[in-house]
Amino acid sequence: VGKTTLLKAIAAFDIEGMPRHHRILHVRQEVTPSGGEVSVLNAVLEADVERNTLLREEKVLLKRLEGADGGGADAAEGSATAVKEKLEKLKSADTASD
Repeated sequence: VGKTTLLKAIAAFDIEGMPRHHRILHVRQEVTPSGGEVSVLNAVLEADVERNTLLREEKVLLKRLEGADGGGADAAEGSATAVKEKLEKLKSADTASD
């Protein structure tokens, strides 16, 4: 059994006795640093699609809040709060798995 096969089996919970309450992720692509070294942590963070989507959404909403003149501010603030809560959940899940 190769390491890729093993990692896929772990992520799919195909191994008997593997705890089901753990969140298991692995990066399937090769990391090719452009213009310098990329740390393992940064490579994993860059591969986290959900996190990156939420961070982009947060930036857009924060810009709306900064430029809002009352009317749309409440809606943008509510959306920003929802995004912030999702990001906090991701952070707490990452911290709990350490």
